[in-house]
Amino acid sequence: YVRNGMCKHERRRRDRLAAEFKDGIQAVVSALTAGYSIENSFREALAEIGLLYGTKTEIYKEFSQIVYQLNLNVNVEEAFERFALKCNVEEINNFSEILQYAKRSGGNLIQIIKNTTDTISEKIDVKREISTIISAKQLEQTIMNFVPIGIILYMRLTSPEMFEKMYGNMFGIIFMSICLVLYLVAGIIAQKLVDI
Repeated sequence: YVRNGMCKHERRRRDRLAAEFKDGIQAVVSALTAGYSIENSFREALAEIGLLYGTKTEIYKEFSQIVYQLNLNVNVEEAFERFALKCNVEEINNFSEILQYAKRSGGNLIQIIKNTTDTISEKIDVKREISTIISAKQLEQTIMNFVPIGIILYMRLTSPEMFEKMYGNMFGIIFMSICLVLYLVAGIIAQKLVDI
């Protein structure tokens, strides 16, 4: 259970970072379109991220680290690759790879980054929509998990003689044990179905 909770927490952190990254990289594209170099675009984006999310957020700290490395004359693709490796977020890793390719190939850097940003933004938006839809189903599943327990407690309080008949013989014990196992298996399957 603790491991599952940690996985959910890590997944939430990655989703939040991906959403913030989307806004940060769109700020980079805006600066590139305005005529800034790729290095100065990250500096401009840092200021915008600070206004959007504040200076204590993870995305601001990571972009600050990129800008710091750029100030030390580390090339942008290397600085961004370090950021991608540290964050371990799929969208950031993808952007890092494309940024490296774009810098090596010498193509239209602004257009390549803009197209990549649009694709990543759409993907993040779709994931967010799916997550919203799934969260409603997760709530339904949680309620359905507790309904049988509520019914059993109610029946035990109002009709204790019924439980004596169910558990008072070997057949009843075996039958109810099988039902309990099926209930637990159904709960596990339901959890896996609604788990993104």
